[in-house]
Amino acid sequence: MANVCLIYPRDINLNFFPLGLGGIASYLISNSHNVSFLDITEDDITLLGNTMRNINPDIIGISITTPQLRLADTIIKFIRKLLPDVPIVAGGIHPSYFKDRFLMEYDVDYIVYGEGEVTMNELANSLDSQNNDVSSIAGLIFRQKNNIAINPPRKLISNISLLPFPARELVNYETYLQPPGLIRGIWTEKCCNITTSRGCPGKCTFCGVNYLWGNKYRRRTVDNVLKEIDFLVERYDIDGIYFMDDTFLINTPWIEEFCDKFASRYYKIKWSCYGRVDTINDRKLKAIKKAGCIQVEYGIESCSDRVLKTINKRTNKQQITKSVAMTKEHGLRVLGSFIFGFPNDNEADLQEAIDILPDLKLDFSTCYFATPYPGSQLYEQAIQENRIIDNDMSRWYVRNDNIMKINLDPQTLSAYRNKFLKACRVRNNLFFLKQPDFFIRLILFIIQNYRAFLKSIKQSLANRCLDDLGYYFYAAISTNTNNRNIIRHKTTKA
Repeated sequence: MANVCLIYPRDINLNFFPLGLGGIASYLISNSHNVSFLDITEDDITLLGNTMRNINPDIIGISITTPQLRLADTIIKFIRKLLPDVPIVAGGIHPSYFKDRFLMEYDVDYIVYGEGEVTMNELANSLDSQNNDVSSIAGLIFRQKNNIAINPPRKLISNISLLPFPARELVNYETYLQPPGLIRGIWTEKCCNITTSRGCPGKCTFCGVNYLWGNKYRRRTVDNVLKEIDFLVERYDIDGIYFMDDTFLINTPWIEEFCDKFASRYYKIKWSCYGRVDTINDRKLKAIKKAGCIQVEYGIESCSDRVLKTINKRTNKQQITKSVAMTKEHGLRVLGSFIFGFPNDNEADLQEAIDILPDLKLDFSTCYFATPYPGSQLYEQAIQENRIIDNDMSRWYVRNDNIMKINLDPQTLSAYRNKFLKACRVRNNLFFLKQPDFFIRLILFIIQNYRAFLKSIKQSLANRCLDDLGYYFYAAISTNTNNRNIIRHKTTKA
């Protein structure tokens, strides 16, 4: 039995429980390993020393996406000085993409690339038995004397319903369930995040999800998902669910079965999900409305058919208009996200998105900058065409501009994003003001968390966009979780 410590570097992302790392934790536990789980913010670094001594790990695993690089590197360097002989394992899409390059640039011993549960378990078994031959572990990268060995990739788990639920019990999970909740504009006291699938049928050029999941979409059974929801209701008394599937609204029979069984349980739960405008039909919308869904979020990205074709979105302006209207007709709120700054964007493309807003009548709209995340086709294009401006990948984030060269200058691009946000500002504000109860609760909540609010103002001003104030406020709140991590034990080695 290995004593494994898994670490999630908490970057600016909102208060989501890290389901991927939580799933690896539960898989290790199901295979008799001892697991500790740490959700670390920058403020926690100084406390990490005593924590690691208490845990006394045999192996340390760190999950890393591109925006987490800076904090992950700080954690790695701190641990290496504190526990120089303990092997450090990196996982996640960023090290999975860069493989040997990541191992050369960062002081880690192993990389688990691709789907991580089985690979991490086999590595823990090997190190626990003091077997230094890891050459047969698929999905593993490691140093071998003066060389770096990349083992063959691991096959994807065919039936993800067989995996144990994420190990939420390893943390004070209540700290993830704090109000106002994960569903924008809806007050929930205890809203959790869940996924029902891995992968996405889409092939968008700006997204790296299919790099990690092998261009294959896998979904859990309806009964397996409901079993997890039953557990969350009984254990934590949740009143909200934020389905984080990249595309929840596909497979009409699955949706109808899920919604029928969900509704029959008479949960008092509000929920939201993501959808693609090219997969929507009346049957799905009718089913989710009956089962308590209150809003659908669509990744619209652009309303220029030319741009949509360029980014391989496989949608068009007509589908966008039709699906948004159809969703609203079923009494569901519609949130739409757009992306400005693809390499071939021109001013007419961006203006087209602004001009269509009055007709779409989205309940809430937001806009991001195109970001060439490793693992995406957009990254490959940016490298091949020498478009990268900012080589500090830890700064690569959808709310940061001037990361890659495009057809428009940075000032013009930022001006159009601000113009878009100004065009939807009234409707976005009405989105909250139409619900007096929510608005009053939110004002009281802001007063109670005024330090986080002041921090969010500072962050918004630094990024020259007050429309992002709400996002930064909630991001600041999620750092007020001093009692999040649980140190359950101190292992004494023989």
